[in-house]
Amino acid sequence: MKKKKKKKIKVKAVGIIMGGVVILGVLTWNFHLKNKPLEITVVSTIEGYNYYLDSNETRVYKKYYKQLEEEIEDNKIDEKNYAELVAKLFIIDFYTLSNKVTNQDIGGIQFVHTNLQSKLKSEATSSVYKYVKNNLSGQRRQKLPEVKDVEILENKQINYNNEKYQDLSAYQLKVKVEYVKDLDYPEEVSVTLIHEENKLVLVEMK
Repeated sequence: MKKKKKKKIKVKAVGIIMGGVVILGVLTWNFHLKNKPLEITVVSTIEGYNYYLDSNETRVYKKYYKQLEEEIEDNKIDEKNYAELVAKLFIIDFYTLSNKVTNQDIGGIQFVHTNLQSKLKSEATSSVYKYVKNNLSGQRRQKLPEVKDVEILENKQINYNNEKYQDLSAYQLKVKVEYVKDLDYPEEVSVTLIHEENKLVLVEMK
């Protein structure tokens, strides 16, 4: 009788240990999954223009990026359409905060004039992006805007001239912005694009 009791105790002990190992494994697995840092990679580039597509971009951004690729790869670029695509991509990326990792991750910078990128980043960090919480772990719970689509309301060619930049064939565009959810972000934005070498780049946004 004593031997049987010992066997039962041993079986129970093994069961408890195995159960503990399984639970520990599940907890460890969940911890690593939940705290796995976000990995964002460049999935596409447009040679000669330094345009790039990140893996975390939204569906609507990818749609217009594909159109930009096709426009640039064409033998003869339709510059008016090119200007509209740059304006669309900039606004979608700038006002989609839901996929940004930190408040330093400013969208649309690649479409801004080289000399103005640092200024835009500084201004955006202290305004539109100011309250974007860190999402390095991928566990952020914060309501942030996502652009659903954009529509060009106006596209006119102008003579742009200020103290630093001049362009006889600049573009001024008015864009309507539609969001997945209305969180009181701008629904109409005006941008001005000028030529910088072979590219059209943003110099003003209102």
